[in-house]
Parts: sequence; C-alpha cells; structure tokens
Amino acid sequence: MRRLERVVRQLDRNASVVPVPFASWADAHVSLRRGEVSMIAGPPGAGKSTVALAVALQSGVPTLYASCDSHESTMALRLISMINDIPQSEVEDKMHDTTWASQVIASKGKHIAWMMDSNPSLRDLEDQINLYRVLKGSDPQLVVIDNAVDFTHESGDEFSSLRSLMREIKWWSRDTGAAFLVLHHTSEHYEGNPCPPRASLHGKIAQVPSLIMTIAAHSHYLMLCAVKNRYGPADPSGGKAFYMEYDPSRMLLRDPR
Repeated sequence: MRRLERVVRQLDRNASVVPVPFASWADAHVSLRRGEVSMIAGPPGAGKSTVALAVALQSGVPTLYASCDSHESTMALRLISMINDIPQSEVEDKMHDTTWASQVIASKGKHIAWMMDSNPSLRDLEDQINLYRVLKGSDPQLVVIDNAVDFTHESGDEFSSLRSLMREIKWWSRDTGAAFLVLHHTSEHYEGNPCPPRASLHGKIAQVPSLIMTIAAHSHYLMLCAVKNRYGPADPSGGKAFYMEYDPSRMLLRDPR
C-alpha cells in the first residue's frame, strides 16, 4: 500500500519524462512519460521508425530498442546516417570500413541496446528486459517497440493479441519505470486531414497509451498530430497537426527553421 502524499514528495519532474529536444513537441505539449505507454502510428513508410530512432538517439537516455521490422544492418546504416547527417547511400559505400562504422555508432549511440528478433513473443521481450537488468544493473529509461504487429501471437486472433500485448507493455512500463514507445499501423482506408484520425488505428487499441501521435509525410515535411494526449491537447480527427523537417534519405528529422 502506498500513500500518494509520500509519492509526490519523491517525484522528480525531470526524471518523469524522456528528454526529447524538439521544440515543436514541447509547443504541442507532447511528452514521452516514464511509466507510461506512448504510441506513434501511421501507414507503412510514413516515417515511424525515423521518429523513434531520432527520439532514441537524441534523448541520450538508456534505451532498449526492439527492431522487429528492420534488419540490424539496416538499423546500423540508418543510425550512422542520422548521426553524421549524410545520405544513407553514402553511408552504405563507407560501411565496408567496419572500424569507422563502429566508432561512429559508439560516439553517439552506445546508450542504445538492441533486440533484433524478427518475430518476438512477449516472453522474448520479458527475457530481453531481464537481460538488460543483469548486464546494465538497472532498467532502461526508454523502450521502443518497432513495431507492434511484428510480435508473434499465440491465440491466432490478431486484434485480441494486440490488446494482450498492450496490456503487457503497460505492466512493464510500470514495473521498469521506463517510457514505452510503441510503433503501430493505421488503416489506409482512412484519409489523413492531414494526419490519420485516432479511429484509423489497427486493432482499436487506443485505450492503453497515454499519448498517441499519428503521422503523415508531405514532401520534405513530416506532419504529426496528438490524437490522444492524457497530459495535453489532442485532436482525434488528426486535423491539428504540427510539422517537422524530414528527409528520409539522410534520416533527417528536426524542428522547422
């Protein structure tokens, strides 16, 4: 049993959120809170992984990144491109120099640990979190799930399995105190205005996350909208979006200049 008056005395505002250095997110009152589940959703190829990798890299906090959707060599290429702000095609030409590639990643990305199972189960996620605890001596502060539909399901019913996954992730966020960032798909049957509405989420799993942002790419910009936000304003229709500069060829994501 816990007494809330004692809990609030121990709260550290700076430790309760993951420090994401994007002014556009702060202006929209968007934050990734530790002990909570957040979600970024959009159609395939919209830039979800770019957003998640930028958050993981630039936050600088101890991170466990479950990359189910992309191979480890792809993630290494993307990370180097993002760190050095050079095109992925140029990185690919240079990656034969493995010493150089390793040094680039170690220079800015060594706070990120990787889970590279292509079809992990909930038990695999549990094993990786426990392994992280053993190796690091503490819990991660950020866990990225890229993405939800790639987790294997015992029941065979995708929608009920997605809901089970979200319930499990919510438990792990409370147990570890980490901010869980889950990437998920939206249905392509919904038109964005400019971003997909909350109703477009596959599996109707909007109950668990405290924050859901849907995204859509437009030319050299990425549009983002909080369609659910327990700690700030939200527009379920996807209409009240903000934008960031975006260039997937060089893994660029930054506030507009």
